[in-house]
Amino acid sequence: MWSGREHVRNEGALRKSQFINRHPAVNIHHARRYSEREGIPFNWFVTINFGLAGVPPESASHFLQKLLAQRFAPWLRRSPANDNNLRPTYAWSLEAPYGTVSGHLLMHLPPKLANAFRAHLRFWLEGLAGAAIPAHAIDMRPVYNPIGATRYILKGIAPTWAAHLAVDPVSQGKIVGKRTGFSRNLGPAARRRKGYKPQRHRG
Repeated sequence: MWSGREHVRNEGALRKSQFINRHPAVNIHHARRYSEREGIPFNWFVTINFGLAGVPPESASHFLQKLLAQRFAPWLRRSPANDNNLRPTYAWSLEAPYGTVSGHLLMHLPPKLANAFRAHLRFWLEGLAGAAIPAHAIDMRPVYNPIGATRYILKGIAPTWAAHLAVDPVSQGKIVGKRTGFSRNLGPAARRRKGYKPQRHRG
């Protein structure tokens, strides 16, 4: 049984950004490619409207990280349906083109876990927010084109770096705190251990 833990990292909790910078964007690009190589491709797309959930814009980043580390990861570890010891596998970004923050989460879940995750997600959000939230604050749908979905969550990239990852940049507003993230099993250290060779968007 694996014993890895997802953690809420507090670095740059009060920093403000207008764009996704090159380094985090490249990491998410490679996280997607690596997930496919490992047989755990992004197959679900989750959007959470934090404004509708009653989460202040300056708290949305920490809120999402807490949801993943303190609700999703422990649930996945304990789930009887997780008989192949699947680790948390995801990448995310935040955007606020009109001031209201939304989070986009790409993740891998097999069918027998996806329905249970969907059932728990609103419960987790309400527990963390301390209040009921409307059903339409959450959208969850299958991913049929992981490359396109990844480019979509990276559309807030700094225009200077957009062509490098074949992303059409669109201004996504100011975000307080960490703007993007990914699970530990898709990060640079995990990729190096498995001999992953970085490539640009082609191939």
